[in-house]
Amino acid sequence: MTDRVERRFYEFGRFHLDPTGRVLFRGDRPVLLPPKAVDTLLFLVQNAGNVVEKQDLLKHVWQDAFVEEGSLTRTISILRKALEPGSGGLDFVSTIPKRGYRFAARVEGLSSSAAPLLPSRIMLAVLPFENMSSQKSQEYFSDGLTEEMITQLGRMNPERLGVIARTSAMHYKNTTKSILQVGRELKVTHILEGSVRRASGRARIAAQFIQVSDQSHLWAESYERDVGDIVALQSDVAQAIARQIQIKLIPQERERLAASGSVLPEAYEAYLKGRYLWNQRTPDALQKSIKYFEKAIQIDPAYAAAYAGMADSYLTLQDDGHPPTLKATAEAKRAARKALHLDPMLAEPHISLAHAYFHEFNWPAAEREFKCGLELNPNYATAHFYYATTCSSWSNSKMRSRRPDAPKLWTQCHCCQGQILQWLCIMAGTTIRQSSNHCPWQEGAQKHSTY
Repeated sequence: MTDRVERRFYEFGRFHLDPTGRVLFRGDRPVLLPPKAVDTLLFLVQNAGNVVEKQDLLKHVWQDAFVEEGSLTRTISILRKALEPGSGGLDFVSTIPKRGYRFAARVEGLSSSAAPLLPSRIMLAVLPFENMSSQKSQEYFSDGLTEEMITQLGRMNPERLGVIARTSAMHYKNTTKSILQVGRELKVTHILEGSVRRASGRARIAAQFIQVSDQSHLWAESYERDVGDIVALQSDVAQAIARQIQIKLIPQERERLAASGSVLPEAYEAYLKGRYLWNQRTPDALQKSIKYFEKAIQIDPAYAAAYAGMADSYLTLQDDGHPPTLKATAEAKRAARKALHLDPMLAEPHISLAHAYFHEFNWPAAEREFKCGLELNPNYATAHFYYATTCSSWSNSKMRSRRPDAPKLWTQCHCCQGQILQWLCIMAGTTIRQSSNHCPWQEGAQKHSTY
């Protein structure tokens, strides 16, 4: 189902420019432009017919950043290539020697128009970021960036944007499949892909946001930041995507993105290594992951995400029967509560608490924490997985009667998670529709330990 969103455009020739979404359309198709090019075009269009001095353009578009005129010249060149010559061979953007530029085409002004049809709920897959570094040992960084972007995007506006789980997305690492094929298999409307290269304490990240239906690039940008600024960079990417798909951020996520700042590079690296090992799910890797989370906390005692990671590692170890239950849950709850004390808006610690209460057979407390976590991030696939596991274990008929929607929970996870949940559902004596035709539930029993 789609909604037609009413908004207003500047119209000139075959083009219309959306000043709110900052998107240029040729007919109904978006034109790929770097953000600075869109800002430059918008300023010129708003002053159509008048000469805009170079210094005014530089000050308006680049604001306080120090850039040379060459940056403006390159941006104008990008615009001219995108716009193509106007009627009669007249360029849309004219150069005024020694002064600046003038938007020469007739602009109809802001006219009411209907935006291109957008899905009422957009489905997005974040494909694994490609590690462009020469060392394979840097895989933890590119995989960690992928997971962090999935988490960031999943919190933006869950009613309007669904994000495919990490486990499903990671199947397409180093894939040779086309965007169209991947999109069809994952049943998504949009894909975010990118690459990362690290050198001398800095990271260069390139990202592209692609519409699956016509494989057009709606947005692309490159960033180069210190490793400690990656968290803020993730916020920049998330907000850029929100603008492209015209979704409003929920208030708490708007506050979170605005507050995103730097993290100590050594702490962030230790955290990413911990998450990378946690995702391997082996006893040895899990023990090492705890050490890395401890290292991150030692470097930055206020790093909430590291405490949340530590809680997850203790509980996953307990799932495999390694630490005694009460010892594992005590350590996990201590870490999760510390994480929530530092950042009450994190979903992960709530789910860790729920997971711990599940092992302690404290059903009401588990349900309470699951609800809190899923309210903060309804796209958090791990939460749906453990919630479904908990529901399948509620043998008490009174507790079952309180969860008439339990079968629906199985469908919340995608692909490989779906295999496990379908297997659990069958064991619990309920039924579920198959979540993906390329992940048959028959394989679930054999694969249930892979998550």
